[in-house]
Amino acid sequence: MLNNTIKIGDSEFLELRDIIYKQSAIVFVENKKYLLENRLSKRIQELNFSSFKDYIYYLKYDINCRKELDLMINLVTINETYFLRERPQLDHVVKVALPEIIAKGKKSIRIWSAACSTGEEPYSIAILIKEAGLQSKASIEIVGTDINSEVVEFARTGEYRSMSFRGAPNHFVPTYFKQDNVIYKLNDDIKHMVKFNVGNLTTLGIGTLMGKFDIIFCRNVLIYFDMDGKKKVIDMFYNTLNSPGYLYLGHSESVNKLSTSYTVNVFGGGIVHLKQ
Repeated sequence: MLNNTIKIGDSEFLELRDIIYKQSAIVFVENKKYLLENRLSKRIQELNFSSFKDYIYYLKYDINCRKELDLMINLVTINETYFLRERPQLDHVVKVALPEIIAKGKKSIRIWSAACSTGEEPYSIAILIKEAGLQSKASIEIVGTDINSEVVEFARTGEYRSMSFRGAPNHFVPTYFKQDNVIYKLNDDIKHMVKFNVGNLTTLGIGTLMGKFDIIFCRNVLIYFDMDGKKKVIDMFYNTLNSPGYLYLGHSESVNKLSTSYTVNVFGGGIVHLKQ
């Protein structure tokens, strides 16, 4: 039976959806039942359960539920990314945001990739910073966090396959990676520019825990939150940003109806939300 899809009933879906929401603020709407079935059926069978009802009971009452809840979040979160994704925003960081911050005399700068997935985003930022020669002008720290502990561990390895480079220029891989069969290993000088940690954006006090940042990336994450969750995260980012501070969201995301604190700046390839 292993790998067969287990169906989830309506009441079970609502109960499991509430558990996921409490853990992550991620909202699963009715038409996403199939996603939970596909991603959790194998795990349910590995635990020798035959239904979502049994699994939900386990999540709620077993003494090992904390570990299982973390594993479940790892299984249901989506981690689609690749190097130099949405390149205009990355270029804006190295050509506009960082030079503006440095011009104000700041010598220590922090950048937060707040949903870093498998690490392509913060490593892309590190590579472009190196190419622009900005390391000689300021001390730049890059921090990547994600709620999914498995992708954070993957990011720390700095090892990727060819799919992570779709759309990258020809020089990119041979310059910054060493090939080992089908694996591409990131050069240590870039790898050491980024620190990774597990982090839930909706955890109370995460902004204080992370400290202040000058630039924050949080792309294609807010779409999974309800309005309350979105507002909490956007407000947390504002309080976490230095002034001036730069917030980059996904192209389909906006602070509209969430906050009036930011100034919106439209540039050639996208939008940046500014704390002035």
